[in-house]
Amino acid sequence: MPYKQRISTLEESLRLIESQISTLEKAENSNPERLAELRITSVKYMTELRKMNRAQWDHEHDTVDFGDDR
Repeated sequence: MPYKQRISTLEESLRLIESQISTLEKAENSNPERLAELRITSVKYMTELRKMNRAQWDHEHDTVDFGDDR
């Protein structure tokens, strides 16, 4: 499935970004611009992840088997 690899990559990227965000939020001298960039990137990845999950679902459910030879 072409979606599964991209979904996996996005999920891993999101975990890394969320970890970086968490680390920066805890730091006393964090860079607010970098934090904002990471949050924007996180939202973009989450949006793409939702789209990819939806596309995968649509791909897997694009046909319906009624079982009665319609």
